[in-house]
Amino acid sequence: MDHCCLILSGRLLDGQDAATVHARLAAAFGMEMGGFRERVFERAPLIIRRGLDAATAEAQAAQLRAMGVEADVLPDSHRLAWLRRDSRIRGPLPEDALPRYAHAGDQWCHDGGQTWFDWAHAPSAMPPLPEPAPEDVAAEAAADHEPPPIPIALEPPPLPPVASTPPPPSSTPAPAKVPLSTAAVVAALFGLLALMYRPLSPVAVLLALGVLIYLYRRPLLRGRAFAVAALVLGGAALFLWMHHPASAPVVEAYVPRPLKPLPSNHASSADAPAQCKAKAPAPQNDEDRFLLTGERVLTGRAQRKGDTYVAEAAVSVSDDCQPSALQLYVFRHGVFLGPALDKAASLANTRLADFDLIDDQHLSVTLSQCTEKPGDCAATTVKQFAVMPGGGGWTLGEIK
Repeated sequence: MDHCCLILSGRLLDGQDAATVHARLAAAFGMEMGGFRERVFERAPLIIRRGLDAATAEAQAAQLRAMGVEADVLPDSHRLAWLRRDSRIRGPLPEDALPRYAHAGDQWCHDGGQTWFDWAHAPSAMPPLPEPAPEDVAAEAAADHEPPPIPIALEPPPLPPVASTPPPPSSTPAPAKVPLSTAAVVAALFGLLALMYRPLSPVAVLLALGVLIYLYRRPLLRGRAFAVAALVLGGAALFLWMHHPASAPVVEAYVPRPLKPLPSNHASSADAPAQCKAKAPAPQNDEDRFLLTGERVLTGRAQRKGDTYVAEAAVSVSDDCQPSALQLYVFRHGVFLGPALDKAASLANTRLADFDLIDDQHLSVTLSQCTEKPGDCAATTVKQFAVMPGGGGWTLGEIK
């Protein structure tokens, strides 16, 4: 039975993109792109398969054409030849096929020969295979500084078998396996490392994205699952690294002051008629009751923000039960911190016009300067106070 050989010419079919076709063929041969170009495409035209029956050869040629490259089926011949074009060795090819693939300016030699011949268009006869004479080899080597190399007879891996016409079981090649991207595996391992050492998470995410883009441009490479896993691991590590739980508020330790009556420098407050105390507002909380133990008379004005409480109380009253001197008392967590004013505001010269507890640590007090004339209060002074934690407890101080 006559055998055929399958030849890859190296020419692309019309409308095909070189990079896409090369990627398809590299995947079909189970080779990396760089090795495929060097060992196969840059050696074309060359024999891909030999010793095939006609049906198998035509089926595999159709496979190559479907990938976008030109392929030919020619009778198999034991007489092979090599081409040298642009200082690159191409082949091997059947000698009878040289007129089909050789170009003007090419050189060729017999397979196993030592002499290169210039190729002329449509030669009538090819030079015979020269006898291996040592003196001829030496003379030829002297004339040509680059002796014709004998390329390694290395055939590319066979194409996957055709389902319709499988070759005999004894010569059936294993199906070509699509190569796995090493970069995808490295990215997945790096994502796992970033999950354990989270400062590496930004690098892991960028690496995973880069590998996904790399694989997107090379659809015949495997490893997308590894790249997606690397992106998930890197993203989780980045989230854990960026997420800082809110720290619990630091509770400043302070020494609570015991509840005890406040000393009064105004005897009139202690001697206030019972009817004056009866007219005063009733206490609303423990802080108000604390002020009553110090013989203070509540005015009813008070503010609370958070854990801070400020109450106004009279330290002295007139005969008609009207306050004659006012003071502000500040509490924190129910513990008395002290009076806000160094000296109680007397209605005769300094009136406590208003106060505002801005937040749980800032108090604003408005004082008006008055004269002996009733209602003559013009000049206004605003003082700011802060409730601050300290080593010995919370303190109250004026902000200058």
